[in-house]
Amino acid sequence: MAEPTTFLAEGGFVDDRWTAAVRYDVDERGVVVRAGARTDIDEPAFARTRDFGRCLVLPGMIDVHSHAFQRAIRGATQRRGAADPTTFWSWRTAMYDAAMRLDPDQVHAITRLAFAEMLRAGITCVGEFHYLHHRPDGGSYDDPNELSWRVVRAAEEVGIRLVLLEVFYARAGAGEPPLAEQRRFCDRDVDAYLARVDALRARGVEVGIAPHSVRAVGRAELRVLADYAHAHGLPLHVHVSEQPRENEECREEHGCTPMELLADVGALVRPRGFTAVHAVHIGDRDRELLADQSVCACPTTEADLGDGIMAASLLVARGCNLALGSDSNAVIDLVQEARLLEMGERLRTGARLCLRSREGDVASTLVGIAAAGGALALGRAQDLGRLAVGSQFDAAVVGLHHPFFSGIAPERAPDALLTAGTAEFVEHVVVGGRERS
Repeated sequence: MAEPTTFLAEGGFVDDRWTAAVRYDVDERGVVVRAGARTDIDEPAFARTRDFGRCLVLPGMIDVHSHAFQRAIRGATQRRGAADPTTFWSWRTAMYDAAMRLDPDQVHAITRLAFAEMLRAGITCVGEFHYLHHRPDGGSYDDPNELSWRVVRAAEEVGIRLVLLEVFYARAGAGEPPLAEQRRFCDRDVDAYLARVDALRARGVEVGIAPHSVRAVGRAELRVLADYAHAHGLPLHVHVSEQPRENEECREEHGCTPMELLADVGALVRPRGFTAVHAVHIGDRDRELLADQSVCACPTTEADLGDGIMAASLLVARGCNLALGSDSNAVIDLVQEARLLEMGERLRTGARLCLRSREGDVASTLVGIAAAGGALALGRAQDLGRLAVGSQFDAAVVGLHHPFFSGIAPERAPDALLTAGTAEFVEHVVVGGRERS
């Protein structure tokens, strides 16, 4: 339990709006009980006060889509070999090579490293899209959840919140058994996978259901997994239309797009219960299907892999909730992810301020996507993603004394940070009222 604390700063977000001379009163549960400008709060502060001084307080950012183990190949795929095509698929081969070499201790170590870097960058909750389940030959560990527990332990040690998006992976493609390098991703069948999920949930792990993709999971299994997720109120996440080839293969097998297939198997029946990851190569009909669901963009990874630019403003216009992920963890910085989301739209449309709020600013929209949008996608909208009364006090505190902010009025600091800055300016991180970094 945290000690009741009054947090002060030069500025910060309250109910999604920037507020000067901000104050947050946080009780022993880590819950905000009062928030606003200091002059507007009549009640006395708590005995313990933490004054961050010349800082900007943002809601803790939420990384909705991470593959922590891929942090191990940062910088290792940026040179072209003599016979390597420069495509997503050649990158995937290099990633598989790394995945095959990791033992449980190494999975724990690289996951802990990635999670610690996230926390330092102001990320207070992560959705780990976890698909390293078994031994490299596909055989089970004595505990089938051995590697999942390593991820859980890494999060606990670092102090970051975790939603474990357990991945189901069954095949290399339509009618194709898994490749040798995919076998450690695969459970014996969907029942074995759900038995693992049940075991994790029984021990209090926050879990989401994650069929890897329509390429890796067949129609019948997709329906079973969607039914399970909705029956238990769990987040349902799927890679969708990251590459044109995925769409082509889906049309060949099912005669429709990946989103149309997911709709047909019942993945979209619960409002805001489904999250499409990437959704780069989708059309108008797919966007209609996503109108009351979520899409997780991973702009730095999508740029690195040459995936393309997601049409964010078209999704927003449909009413879709947007969230952000670090994905391959080559970059761990949701400030950069948010900026690239907006800048990608500027490049795509030839216009500026594409994701502006009703008040006309971009920063509050991008903060909302990086925090509240992520909480909604991970099923935590009731207590995470906002600095508001009744929410957990999860915060990323940005130092405004850095030369980057010189000459910038405090109320313009969010605009500068979200359109030109990085997470390197995060100086303090609070999770549930406790400083973690």
